[in-house]
Amino acid sequence: MGARVKVDWQESSEELKHRYQKEVHPQRRTRLQALWQLHQGKRIRDVVDLTGASYRSVQQWLRWYRQGGLTEVLRRVIGHHAKGKEAYLNQLQQRALVAKVQQGEFRTVWDVIEWVRGRWGARYTYQGMYTLMKGRGLGLKVPRPHSEKADARQQATWKKGAY
Repeated sequence: MGARVKVDWQESSEELKHRYQKEVHPQRRTRLQALWQLHQGKRIRDVVDLTGASYRSVQQWLRWYRQGGLTEVLRRVIGHHAKGKEAYLNQLQQRALVAKVQQGEFRTVWDVIEWVRGRWGARYTYQGMYTLMKGRGLGLKVPRPHSEKADARQQATWKKGAY
């Protein structure tokens, strides 16, 4: 069932095994293990059972290996770029935004987006602004509305536990 793969290996089986044993990144480690097992002559189905990867993933890794070797396979991992997309606002602008948010100037993220667009011309999506604010530890806190008929003294007395 299933033929053995034919690959022009650039590394020896021992080299793949050594790199697999030393790798700490979980995705790269799984890929190295799969390639090492394939290099030893195992079928893709056996490698899938051994590594827990999907059949299609192993096929994709082989395709990448044939295109660019081991560096190509190890380059294409989730989170390869440790740094995300660069923010549209510089540090000074972000500090100004933080100050405005902390003063309670905004009720919604959409209000923040409109203010930033009007002030600096930066166009953020809702998710982009939400992520920026979350990364800066910002949250929009708006006081709850009060009834016009509420008696402030009675509420204060109640809070103190007089009732």
